[in-house]
Amino acid sequence: MRARSAALATLAAALSAVVVAAAAPPAAAAPPADWLTTAERTGFQETPRFAETVAYLKRLEKASPWIRVTSFGTSGEGRDLVLVVAARGGTFNPAGAARAGKAVVLVQAGIHAGEIDGKDAGMMLLRDIAVTKVRAALLDHVVLLFMPIYNVDGHERFGPYNRINQNGPREAGWRTTGRNLNLNRDYMKADAPETRAWLQVFTTWWPDFVIDSHVTDGADYRYDITYGMETGANVPAPVAAWLNEAVVGHALPALSAAGHRVAPYIFLRDETDPAKGQTGGAATPRFSHGYTVLQNRPSFLIETHMLKDYGTRVRATYDTIAALVETIGADAAVLRDAVRRADAAAAGPGSTALRQRTADAAHRVAFEGVAYRREPSAVSGAMRVIYGSAPLDLTVDRFDAAEVALAVDRPFAYLVPPQWTDVIAVLRAHGLRLERLAAPLTLPTDGYRLTAPKWQEAPFEGRHPVTFTAERLTGISRTFAEGTVVVPLAQRGSAVAVHLLDPQGPDSFASWGFFDTVFEQKEYYEPYVMETIAREMLEKDPALRREFEAALADSAFASDPRRRLDFFFRRSPWWDDRIGLYPVGIVTSSAVALPTRPDTRPAP
Repeated sequence: MRARSAALATLAAALSAVVVAAAAPPAAAAPPADWLTTAERTGFQETPRFAETVAYLKRLEKASPWIRVTSFGTSGEGRDLVLVVAARGGTFNPAGAARAGKAVVLVQAGIHAGEIDGKDAGMMLLRDIAVTKVRAALLDHVVLLFMPIYNVDGHERFGPYNRINQNGPREAGWRTTGRNLNLNRDYMKADAPETRAWLQVFTTWWPDFVIDSHVTDGADYRYDITYGMETGANVPAPVAAWLNEAVVGHALPALSAAGHRVAPYIFLRDETDPAKGQTGGAATPRFSHGYTVLQNRPSFLIETHMLKDYGTRVRATYDTIAALVETIGADAAVLRDAVRRADAAAAGPGSTALRQRTADAAHRVAFEGVAYRREPSAVSGAMRVIYGSAPLDLTVDRFDAAEVALAVDRPFAYLVPPQWTDVIAVLRAHGLRLERLAAPLTLPTDGYRLTAPKWQEAPFEGRHPVTFTAERLTGISRTFAEGTVVVPLAQRGSAVAVHLLDPQGPDSFASWGFFDTVFEQKEYYEPYVMETIAREMLEKDPALRREFEAALADSAFASDPRRRLDFFFRRSPWWDDRIGLYPVGIVTSSAVALPTRPDTRPAP
């Protein structure tokens, strides 16, 4: 470990010089004029459209055997989803990369297609790898996967008024897809065809590191690079240790030494007053950096500052990607070993943190801001903030420590009845190993009773999320049909399975509304029929009579005929005991025999 740390420390110094050169190359090192990107040719005033982007990438492919341009799927509006593979030495597929011991790094741009810095930075970097070769060494120990425009339909909703807060380029794309879905809220529920295609790439290549390029919203300050990176209980220990040593210990200091101002992503506690401090916490898995750690893969969210000019932002993105890839390449085996160990631990016994919250404790941090003043607004009626340009250095409280609010022990397996086909399709898309019951099976399982459902009134990402009370049930006898999907937890994706199938998760199937029909009552009584049955029940059961008489003390109950009859219906054998019963069975013991066959259906 000491030798490895020394190697990374030496690299950090080298990175500073390399990043400086990349950020402001001398004229002699400038790329040939015919290889300038649209952004470079226009002085970083413009970004290319989809067809122009693909044409440039195809030119790179034609010019270099190190570049391959492929399609990983089709968007909702029918456009190709483009994936560029940059590799050397027969490592253009996962097996080749594994044989060569190379780390696989996935860089995605344009998930929010107005925040398009990563597309132009990635095109410049690929050119400098494959044509000018000033960054060719990045491929020595790394295979680079590049998605230039993940949200391609949003990208082609091109215009000058798509990012009100952002300083350039002149025109760019839209935040969401053609279905108005935000792909960076879709990683778990996978409603969008683009997400399903992304998951196919992810579960084919199993990249060791993911970089997701964005542009901030929010406050004004002097930082040009802010970032998001999960380090809490949702991150496997070997991965967290690698992030701390390699990224926090080396890549970020190298960027700072090269002249960039770098800070964790900044959320102000009071959006009008930076002096009141900052907040943070853990990301839920609907977000890219919250999702990949559930799959035991570290990721890095680039958030360049929206108010910096486009050229500054693109160069900052270029330098960040280069620094991260160079750090990974310095000792790819360390990252690959951390991922392997995390995969192995996920397949064993343990618990999964389902919910985290921001702790009350703060730590003091330096904040490189700009001068500002606050005043009441005659327009909004609220307090407004007016930023100036003079530097302002503050020391503020930052509340960003995440603590576990809810953790659950990983069971032996989940049982998903075969009629829940949309749920099963999503499980399959996440690369989870599934099996099927080979015959009907009656057995005691754990489960949940979900009550008091409340749906969000306005839609969110095409759904109406639901909250409920989840009561854990133990040892209930249930019969599962042949073909029921068995999700064993002895696999590397166990955390994904728990987050999807335990209803208490913030991005569970139940929370997103996949199981909404279990809350619906489908059979009803006629009052005159229930009147007769209720009288018979009262005559036969003195305890029930006493319970009913006690309930009548509540005037609201006593004055509502339907509630009074419901009292008896819910206690009668005609009541549907499946209402609110979570349909997924939970097998907690490995001693339970589950006769299974493979799930052979293809991924969606």
